[in-house]
Amino acid sequence: MKILYNQNYKKLMIKQLKEQLIFLLQNSEEFLIVVNMDGVDFNPPLPDEIMNGFSSDFMPFAIAGYTFKSAFVENDTFIFEAGFGSDNIGAMVYIDIDRILQIIIGDNPIFINVTATIPKTQPKNSFDVFANNPKNKKFFKK
Repeated sequence: MKILYNQNYKKLMIKQLKEQLIFLLQNSEEFLIVVNMDGVDFNPPLPDEIMNGFSSDFMPFAIAGYTFKSAFVENDTFIFEAGFGSDNIGAMVYIDIDRILQIIIGDNPIFINVTATIPKTQPKNSFDVFANNPKNKKFFKK
């Protein structure tokens, strides 16, 4: 699974995601995205009671109606306006494109980004983790 950490592969996924999003927007095709929430920002920030309702690392967003009309791609960010909670509190949503896991139309996933499940920072190898633990200093010569 080393390929998932390859920066060129990640760039390819971002390019393909952007092309898919732009194509759907240009062709007036409403869709759903499933997003890794570590790449999502809200402006203005949503109240805690709404944010606490996002109980999963991955959440769906329906890109339909007014949300669809407000949606656009800017650089490596997918941006749209949406309402949240029972009071329909409005916020601009900024999603790092590389954190979009799926694009779905109806019941059909049309795109899957396998790199969206990978943490943004590359894990260190096991030796580095071991060596950087202060409790393990006794195993190394000074």
